[in-house]
Amino acid sequence: MRKSFLIVFSIAGLSLMVFGQDEADYKTWMKSVPPLVGAIRNAPDNDSADATKLSDTFDKMAGFWKAKSASDAVEFAETARDAAKAIAAGADKAGNLQKIQAQCGACHRAHREGAAPDFKIK
Repeated sequence: MRKSFLIVFSIAGLSLMVFGQDEADYKTWMKSVPPLVGAIRNAPDNDSADATKLSDTFDKMAGFWKAKSASDAVEFAETARDAAKAIAAGADKAGNLQKIQAQCGACHRAHREGAAPDFKIK
């Protein structure tokens, strides 16, 4: 009995640590978005390196939301990812940046609560 309790408790603790790490990773990804968007916006041409980094970041975010079964957030992240890929490929920078920012705003309204700097994921 005692041994099975320890096993269950250990598994539960490990699960919480993994989830906490996922959320910490997500917050890191979120904090990387504004500087990348700014760098892309201020670049004289389409900045394919920063746009590719941004695309990769949104791809990771889509995976985070898939694991949480939040289909709307997955769609927001994938739409933003595709817009960043389009910028990297040389497509309309201004229009695709607007599309990215619209996705960010929609996701924040749906899945973020609290106030800066203590936002929480819902």
